[in-house]
Amino acid sequence: MRKLIINNDETCVGCNRCVRACPIDGASVTYKRGDQIKVRINEERCIACGACISSCRHDVRDYDDDTERFLTDLQNGVPISMFAAPAYRAGGIDGDRVLAWLRNLGVRKIYDVSLGADICTWAHIRYIQKNKPKTIITQPCPAIVNYILSHEHDLIKYLSPVHSPMLCTAVYMKRYDKVNDKIAALSPCIAKAHEFDETGYVTYNVTLKKLYEYIRSYNIQLPRGPFQFDHEEAALGRLYSMPGGLKENVEFYLGKQLRIDQAEGTEIVYDALSLFSKQQERDLPAIFDVLNCAEGCNIGTGCVHERNRFEVSAIMDQNRKSVTDERDREELEDLYRRFDEALRLDDFIRRYEPRNVKPLIATGEQIEKGFIALDKTTEERRNFDCGACGSDSCYDMARKIALDIDVPSNCIQEEKSTIQADHAKIMSLSKSNMENITKILDDISEIRTLSDDIVASVQHVDEAIRQYSTMSKDITSISQNINILAINASIEAARAGVHGKAFAVVAQEVKSLAEKSRSTVSRTDEISGKATDSVFEINGKVENISKAILQAHSEITDVYETTQGALKDFSS
Repeated sequence: MRKLIINNDETCVGCNRCVRACPIDGASVTYKRGDQIKVRINEERCIACGACISSCRHDVRDYDDDTERFLTDLQNGVPISMFAAPAYRAGGIDGDRVLAWLRNLGVRKIYDVSLGADICTWAHIRYIQKNKPKTIITQPCPAIVNYILSHEHDLIKYLSPVHSPMLCTAVYMKRYDKVNDKIAALSPCIAKAHEFDETGYVTYNVTLKKLYEYIRSYNIQLPRGPFQFDHEEAALGRLYSMPGGLKENVEFYLGKQLRIDQAEGTEIVYDALSLFSKQQERDLPAIFDVLNCAEGCNIGTGCVHERNRFEVSAIMDQNRKSVTDERDREELEDLYRRFDEALRLDDFIRRYEPRNVKPLIATGEQIEKGFIALDKTTEERRNFDCGACGSDSCYDMARKIALDIDVPSNCIQEEKSTIQADHAKIMSLSKSNMENITKILDDISEIRTLSDDIVASVQHVDEAIRQYSTMSKDITSISQNINILAINASIEAARAGVHGKAFAVVAQEVKSLAEKSRSTVSRTDEISGKATDSVFEINGKVENISKAILQAHSEITDVYETTQGALKDFSS
């Protein structure tokens, strides 16, 4: 099957909304890119139900159809006819004006799928009357067919072989109206492309949403005036696009002869089909009328969702009244008689081939390893079942881990346990850091005390040097006096002559002593000056150290108080 759903990994935030919405096991695969959780599509398992697109809030999912190719071919002169699903009436743009615009662009013939729906109902009734099956599953919905052919092969024997209303329309156009053009479908459904590819009647799946986006993006002015289909007006087939549409058609013709059950919406229908395959046949309905979309095709996966369910239902109910008020059962029987005369039932029968999609099977041992990878070792943890990962239960999550289609970090409980463990480590490390900070503060206080002691000691040295300077001045004064005394003594010794020689020797020695004292004091003053300069320099450096210690003490105290407050908040 061709790829229809587009996945933009770059904008994916790993919210798991698409995983929860997806009805198919393993179609959405969760993986990890760096530190981010991402979800990708397993194309083999995807049934193009569109649930992931409607659930996504981050513009990750979109789909591809044939709108651009159809318009390009049309503009290039390729002969194209088309049909329009009844849902075109419920869109946000006047559907008749859109069809008139397409005719002006060159579409040769335009049919209403309601005609094909009438043929589809006729074919179902005739098939049941002829073959008398115990139960059948109707298949107007290609996503349902994709599901059965890919994932529930046991249901193929119950799948109605009658073509969908769109294919019945295409068959009628090709075989009975001899339309040889390429056929385009104005469709409300993404998955119709798969149906068209497999059956070969329809070339283009042009969804209402993409066509309307094109019209608006190019600000196209739609023509006004009446529009007419290229065939006779349809009957109750207009109701097919509503939930239970086929049921209402069959019951209008047969009454309540047959038990017809119905199911719509991805949250219900696939579980119901899975249950159907396991149910005893005596409990099954004659017809199981199923649709992928909860509101039917009128709010399908390829529709413009500008009107809510009540507005759409009001429009379709008006169609119902206009049809049922104008026709009675006899008129419908007359229509079917004309179909009997003009149509061959076998032309509207389809054959099915199962697809070879590998089932996802995990052994009990593998699932147990999945639980261990999730750190779910107790019954309480194994039954947490919060659903945040997108799985219905922890068991399903462990199974996905075993099958390598999910990752343990996608489990909120496992992540919570990891965070709690990291929290404990951080708390332990923070407490250790607080102890280290306390010790640093104590050491800084001790250094600050030693610094103060050094300053005091240097001040004592400075005072001693100042006292020594005073003493050296006194010694210098004394030496000067002694020198004067020595000079006087020498003079007197000279006057005494021979008798004064001994006194002269003493006077000379006293003079020498005075000179040495003066020289020593001079050298000491020089040393004292250098010592004073050094003490001044030491004082400056010690003062700078003291300021740095005070600043460090203040900053570390701030860190300590901030960390302590953060720890209290973190603990709570």
